Amino acid sequence: MYPQPPVVTWDEPGPAQGVTVERQLDDGNWYAWYVPHNGVAPQAMAADILGVSVMTINNWVNAGDLRHIKSPGQPSLIPLADIKRVKVVLDQHGRLRRSALGE
Repeated sequence: MYPQPPVVTWDEPGPAQGVTVERQLDDGNWYAWYVPHNGVAPQAMAADILGVSVMTINNWVNAGDLRHIKSPGQPSLIPLADIKRVKVVLDQHGRLRRSALGE
């Protein structure tokens, strides 16, 4: 049996827009993580929010297309502001287009 896909719910649009990611755990219970507008998300959660694989997130980080914060011995953390920036491009183009990132 495949795990349920996460449920991603965005707050109302605006400068303080955060996101909630709900996932069903192995025991059947649902758990929700909230990322505030100025928060960060691990690569796996960023993948859930954007609807892509963790490998894709890792590739974007390594290519410099997605900003990240790295602490020694910890997975990279992706600022929600950067997740939103990439989400706009994905929603408009269906894929990450470097020419649309505005850099």
